Amino acid sequence: MDDVRNLWQKQEVEEVKFPVDVLRVKAGKFERRIRWRNLREQAACLLVITAFGAMSFKITQTVPRISFALIIAGAIYVAWHIQKWGSPRALAADLGRANCVGFYRDELERQRNLLRSIWKWYLGPLVPGLSLLVLYGIWVAAPERRWFPVAYAVAAAAFFWLIGWLNQRAARQLDGQIAELDRELHSA
Repeated sequence: MDDVRNLWQKQEVEEVKFPVDVLRVKAGKFERRIRWRNLREQAACLLVITAFGAMSFKITQTVPRISFALIIAGAIYVAWHIQKWGSPRALAADLGRANCVGFYRDELERQRNLLRSIWKWYLGPLVPGLSLLVLYGIWVAAPERRWFPVAYAVAAAAFFWLIGWLNQRAARQLDGQIAELDRELHSA
């Protein structure tokens, strides 16, 4: 029995490939990146709310004012959603390695899921107001210049597609980080 104990105690121990300090640095960088992203998005929402709010006071027609109100409501929802569901959680200082890894992985997954659902909470809420505005422009406001609202709609659709594509690409990058973290954990 002593031989087994001696053999067990003298065996080589693999060094942990993902020490807690490295995880803390990575989690901290990720948290800062998410905070800056949220700040940018909140500023964009504020810009949309301010611009369409100002336009609603200048325009007297009812349909554009309803469109602007819908766009403002969509921007308020986006700002609320990103604050509620997209805010990063801070890594507690007293977490051990296993809890630190779990926390970091959960944060990566949470942000990835947020990015994957961008059409539901970010782009979708803006569509009703923009659509009403475009339809009003095509059929009522300027039927002789239908090309302008159509061009606006095409530009908006292209911009929305680009935002969706960029967010899906970012979600795939987070998938890669999750897979890398899993590989490191399973090889340790």
